[in-house]
Amino acid sequence: METKFTYYLGLDMGTDSLGWAVTDSSYHILRAKGKDLWGVRLFPSAETSVERRTYRVNRRRRQREVARIGALKELFADEIEKVDPGFFVRLDESKFHMEDRSENNKQKYGLFADKLFSDAEYYKKYPTIFHLRKELLESEEPHDVRLVYLALLNMFKHRGHFLNSSLQIEGENSNIAESYQMFVDTLTDEDLDFPEQVSGERLQEIFRSSDSRKKKVENLLAEMNLSKKQKREIQFVNLICGLKGKLSELFPDKEYDEEQKKIAFSFRDSDYEDKENTIQELLDESEMNMIYAVKAVHDSGVLSGIMNGERYLSVARVASYEKHKKDLQILKDVLKKYDTKEYFEMFRNESAKSESYSAYVGSVKYHGTFRRGLSGGKQEDLYKHIKKVLGKFPQDDEGVTYILEEIETESFLPKQLTASNGVIPNQVHAREMLAILKHAELYLPFLKKKDDTGLSVSEKILKLFMFQIPYYVGPLGQEYKDKKGYNVWAERKASGKIYPWNFEDKIDVKKSAEKFVGRMVRRCTYLSGEQALPKQSLLYEKFQVLNELNNLRIRGEKIPVFLKQEIYHDLFGDGKKVSMTRLTNYLLQNGVISGEEKDSCISGIDGGFHNSLSSVGKFKGVFGDTVHTDKHRKMIEDIIFWGTVFGDGKKLLKEKVEEVYGNQLTEAQKKRIFGFKFSGWGRLSKAFLTMEGASKDDGEIKGLIQAMWDTNCNLMELLSDRFTYRDKLNEMVTTAEKPLCEWKIEDLDEMYLSAPVKRMVWQTIRVVDEVQQIMGCPPKRIFVEMTRSDGEKGKRTVSRQKKLLDLYKALGKEGKTWSEELNNTPEGQFRIKKLYLYYLQMGKCMYTGESIELEPLMNDNHLYDIDHIYPRHFIKDDNISNNLVLVKKERNAHKSDSFPIEPEIRNKMMPFWKSLRKKGFLTEEKYNRLTRMSAFTDEEKAAFISRQLVETSQGTKAITQIFEQAFANSEIVFSKASVVSAFRQKFDCYKVRCVNNYHHAHDAYLNIVAGNTYRVKFTSNPLNFVKEAKKNPNSRENRYNMDKIFEWDVTRNGETAWVAQSNENPGTIQLVKKYLNKNSPLITKMVYEKHGGITQKATIWSAKKAESGNTDAYIPVKMNDPRLADVTKYGGVTTIAVAGYTLLEYKAGGKTVRSLEALPIYLGGSKKLTEEQMVEYFSNVLQQENKEKVVSDVIIRKKMIPSGSLIKYNGFYYYLAGKTGDRIILISAVQLCLPMDTMLYIKKIEKACSTGNFEEKDKNGKQVLSKQQNEFVYELIIQKYQQSIFKKKVGAIGDTIIEKREKFAEISLEEQCKVLMQIFLNFQSGIGVELKIIEGGKKSGVTYLNKKVMNVQELKLIDQSVTGVFSREIDLLTI
Repeated sequence: METKFTYYLGLDMGTDSLGWAVTDSSYHILRAKGKDLWGVRLFPSAETSVERRTYRVNRRRRQREVARIGALKELFADEIEKVDPGFFVRLDESKFHMEDRSENNKQKYGLFADKLFSDAEYYKKYPTIFHLRKELLESEEPHDVRLVYLALLNMFKHRGHFLNSSLQIEGENSNIAESYQMFVDTLTDEDLDFPEQVSGERLQEIFRSSDSRKKKVENLLAEMNLSKKQKREIQFVNLICGLKGKLSELFPDKEYDEEQKKIAFSFRDSDYEDKENTIQELLDESEMNMIYAVKAVHDSGVLSGIMNGERYLSVARVASYEKHKKDLQILKDVLKKYDTKEYFEMFRNESAKSESYSAYVGSVKYHGTFRRGLSGGKQEDLYKHIKKVLGKFPQDDEGVTYILEEIETESFLPKQLTASNGVIPNQVHAREMLAILKHAELYLPFLKKKDDTGLSVSEKILKLFMFQIPYYVGPLGQEYKDKKGYNVWAERKASGKIYPWNFEDKIDVKKSAEKFVGRMVRRCTYLSGEQALPKQSLLYEKFQVLNELNNLRIRGEKIPVFLKQEIYHDLFGDGKKVSMTRLTNYLLQNGVISGEEKDSCISGIDGGFHNSLSSVGKFKGVFGDTVHTDKHRKMIEDIIFWGTVFGDGKKLLKEKVEEVYGNQLTEAQKKRIFGFKFSGWGRLSKAFLTMEGASKDDGEIKGLIQAMWDTNCNLMELLSDRFTYRDKLNEMVTTAEKPLCEWKIEDLDEMYLSAPVKRMVWQTIRVVDEVQQIMGCPPKRIFVEMTRSDGEKGKRTVSRQKKLLDLYKALGKEGKTWSEELNNTPEGQFRIKKLYLYYLQMGKCMYTGESIELEPLMNDNHLYDIDHIYPRHFIKDDNISNNLVLVKKERNAHKSDSFPIEPEIRNKMMPFWKSLRKKGFLTEEKYNRLTRMSAFTDEEKAAFISRQLVETSQGTKAITQIFEQAFANSEIVFSKASVVSAFRQKFDCYKVRCVNNYHHAHDAYLNIVAGNTYRVKFTSNPLNFVKEAKKNPNSRENRYNMDKIFEWDVTRNGETAWVAQSNENPGTIQLVKKYLNKNSPLITKMVYEKHGGITQKATIWSAKKAESGNTDAYIPVKMNDPRLADVTKYGGVTTIAVAGYTLLEYKAGGKTVRSLEALPIYLGGSKKLTEEQMVEYFSNVLQQENKEKVVSDVIIRKKMIPSGSLIKYNGFYYYLAGKTGDRIILISAVQLCLPMDTMLYIKKIEKACSTGNFEEKDKNGKQVLSKQQNEFVYELIIQKYQQSIFKKKVGAIGDTIIEKREKFAEISLEEQCKVLMQIFLNFQSGIGVELKIIEGGKKSGVTYLNKKVMNVQELKLIDQSVTGVFSREIDLLTI
């Protein structure tokens, strides 16, 4: 569609909001339908699928377990029927109370009800299931078929893990040697001295011993020939033996703050999973693979300890049980002998402490009562307590000595059920099952019978037990209306029920695997039609290393290309990581740098290189130096690709390698290759990395990766205007026109967007599509600002105060006084830039080295200044870590607009800067900027300009692609948030987030103003602009200063983008401020019927808990069995999630009632439910509520009113929120509007509450905040509640505010500010706020609507279009 007239569209895209604005070319807001065309779209930020996926995986796992047990039951059913027809009924109904069991099962037993053998006899004979399993596998004597079934059933419920596919049923229990070999293979790019091979038998011996963990560490170190000086290796050995490893010593080349340096963990920590999440945030993928590999060795060792040299698990478990029994008796005897009071505390106290034996085993038995469910008992707590108690007893007592010795070796009172059970593989259980079945076949002939599959019942049982659906086949799923589920890709050969023995007859494994590849392989970031390379492919690793290496600088200058190439070959060529130490030593040895400058002259990399050629290192061990030949390169790339796709599915990888390269590899080579682990996908494709382009200087054509080798340019530099790669890329990307109205949300799936970004993009598409329909044509220019999601933002993980304390603490005595000073300063104060820089510079001026006095710094604005190292003339960079320094004004010889810094300053201050850098007070980037000697090149100047206008976030690329297809004739201009932020600061148009949501629309409008000014000023090619400005510096069009863009008129080719303010002309800013003062943006909210989890919390509460509370608030865990409906017997779940509301009309006791009733998610959603089903549900609910009255004639007046819907209730506008009891919570939908000067004052209150500095003074020394001004704002709020639409707001805090006017005047300035912020929070969010400071409520200002609405004066549903330009009202009292 062509543009009929010129208009601009501005967008401010966030993950939970979208601001939009439509203007003409002079920045007037356009109008339609009597409304200004600007507004805000609010929506909840979409959550990632991680939690949902976890529930889905657990649900499928449980469904498959039930199916397996069902198949086992079928195989045994006929034989058990002959012996005991009621056995399965008793087993299935054992969870029910007696009165809820079937009529033919009204008895107390759950397993056996024979005259001579009941449950009592069973548990006496077999105290644990392992006693039964042990007897069955050791005895050939005939046993009851039910006992065999129970033993197998237990194994089916605890199948073990499938992580070690190489283990055989008949082989060793734990292939610890193989785990160790895989661990060593992950170290190929690390500088560690672990031996390539260690005796598996010796490792087994060490782990099976009863030695303490410390002793095992010593034995392992001796076996591996490692010394105690090798600190890093010792940390890994500690982890293998179950001791703690210190993260900062495991990976010493990384930078850690003081808190992170303290992180130590053991795989046996009860909170290890939580720690693992923290560790993952700090380590890269290859480092985490090392953690996983060392854990595999640890787990193999634990398994060796569990099995304790036994062939079968049950034998080891029974031995463990007997030892526990023996240990317990000794402990009881000792306590009875020396301390009967402690005996009671240890074994009999129902309110047992966590260190008691009762808490350790989770139950207590005393005076005939038996109570389960005690919690909190850890082994280490019990051991610690026993040692403390035994310390009072005679140390030569035989029992005391025994207990203390056993505690020392951590083998006292071993438990059956521990977290360590997770290391037991399926094959260990399967071996035991095979032995049990072989013996059972001697007296149960049916187990040997074969059917038409050719398999016996025993063989089927084993297949059922050992079979795992290959993950590359995925969920088998069910078809619905001849369509596969969304997450199902398995290709069927034939329909029918799938069993392990007919799996390959029913499923086409190869086709399913091929489809899996298509789903798994990521798409290239730049060429979405191309497959991304595996992260560990040779080509991608080369790209990553070069992209990092090409940033290396020595003495502030990029290194020569030949030196770069030598470093690549000599240091990276062995596949190991290159630390800063290795690099420094290499440069010293080759005479590139001197010993004096080694600590300060290397820059451009962050403490060493993060990338390596790890795959080169791995395959060098297979092919030697021929790894680089074309023949092997192709083979290696294929193997890495298959290994990444199939992950842990070694079977398919082996088949693929055998099929393609089987005759080219020796068995030893294959074995080594199959031990490698590859995971993860890169961001780029081979097509992108080999894409041809040229430098515009010499025109020589070469592939992108070749250009990275032949030059010192990183990827972003190669995609700049200096080269033609960006032009080539634009040619390769197909942009067939596709109008926005044709886009569906499913179309975004191919863009691989995260859930929050996908929702943001979709809401943007909807708004822009409606704007285009209103305007009748596309915009001439679209200006986009995109807020980066949390995952894309650079996070400040440590507070400024904490960072400074860590730095000064590391100085020892030198930093002691500073530390005391820092501790006495409120944390919020460090948000003040001057103060933070003062401490970062150790109290000295950065350009003179003179001391800075703290009091004048904070109170006198004429003495000190913040200078920008990279001048604002060239770039707007206010990064405090990299570009700002604190200097004395009078003594500052540096000209603020010049760069580099003058030689006399640099030479004088270099020692001080080096000192700060060495101590960690100066970032590498800031140090590089201070010490740089060369001026900016034209390319750098152009890059600085582009940086203000070019975005690279995930959502930016998606929206660019969409808009290019939808608006072929529109120009898309991106603007960074910093551009608008600088504009706001320059013209005092501050953003006040706490008052209302209009700031999103204002930002969209300012994106047009600022973005268009930059666009017209610098054109779409900043490099051409810089070169032209160099040629004609006196031209008005070409003069520029990035800090003064808006101080001059901006015109080009007859187009005026900005008129500067002057004495004669108020300029464009007058119009801009006029619109920013208008309170006319349209606010809409995304409204949808909720789905997902049936409760807001996954906790299943006990019957006791449900009985003690409001039983109506609970629903049964299982809805399909009416016997479980009584939550006071069987427990249930609460905090039931609501999909939305249904408007009903019904009669109760003859009176007509109209009510808004919550529709729970668990019913399945309004689209799936028929009106009859909904009427039936609500009739039952309403009858329970109206116990004394008859409920009849239930009619649905409106089937679904989603949460978040806009309503007008008695003259005021609200959003429907959640429910509590018989009331619905309402959130204000009316925006608070205040004069601009008041808004600017509130901004200062907001800042003070954030920093904790309520005493800030302005340039004239006058205090910024005052009680008088606070009281003026308070009076304004009172006026709002007395004279505006807010007087119609129900349950508002207006009465409290009016009543407590005098109290507000009495409280301190700081308290007043906090009260005002709470009031604004209530205005904006509608949540209850705390006004206790002025003697108000703890949750003031919550608004409710009684669900019975027939007596209200007005209740209308406002149905808005996505922009709010169109709307309609539905009267909920008459519909």
